[in-house]
Amino acid sequence: MRHSIITAATVAVLASLAFTGCASTENTVTPPSDTSTLPSDLPSTSAGSEAPGPVSFGSEVGFPSGVRVSVAQPTIVAASQTAFGAVEGQIVSMVITVTNGSEEPLEAALMGYPTVRYGAEGTQAETATDSEKSIGVSSFSTVLPGETQTATVGYGIPAAGRDNVRVEVMAPTFTDTDAIFSGAVQ
Repeated sequence: MRHSIITAATVAVLASLAFTGCASTENTVTPPSDTSTLPSDLPSTSAGSEAPGPVSFGSEVGFPSGVRVSVAQPTIVAASQTAFGAVEGQIVSMVITVTNGSEEPLEAALMGYPTVRYGAEGTQAETATDSEKSIGVSSFSTVLPGETQTATVGYGIPAAGRDNVRVEVMAPTFTDTDAIFSGAVQ
C-alpha cells in the first residue's frame, strides 16, 4: 500500500513538471518610455522582448504567469531624525509595483524585500526605514487577479556607490527567474 502511494505521488509530481515545462519560462521586459537617463551599458531590449538580465529602472518585467513587476527610478531622500539605516544622512527610496495579471491570487510579500547591491564590488545595501517619510513601512499582501499594489522601500547606499545600483526582486514562483533592475541613482 505504501509503495503504491509513493508511486502515485511520484507520477503526479513528474506529470506536473512536464506540464509546467510546456509553458514559456522566460520573463519579458517593457522598457521605460524615457530612456534619456539610462546607463549606456545596459542590454538593449524592446517592448515584450525576453529579459536578457538586468533591465533599467522604470522598466516592467513580465513573468510567464502574467504577474508584472517594476522598480521606479530610485530617488535620494534626506533622512528624518528618527530614520534607521540612513547613510550620510540620506536614504535611497524605491517604489516597487506588482500587478497580478494571472488568474490566481498572488502571495507577493517577499517581492517587497529585494536584494540591493551597489558599487563595482556589488556590496549588499542595508535596509533603511523612515516612518516620517513613509519609506520602508509598507509591504505587499495578497495581490488579487487584476490588482496592483505598490511598496516604497529604502536602502542606505553611500554617494560613492550610487552610480551602479542593482535591485533583485524575487520572482512570483520558484520556477521563474528573478527580476533584476540596474542603473544609477539620480
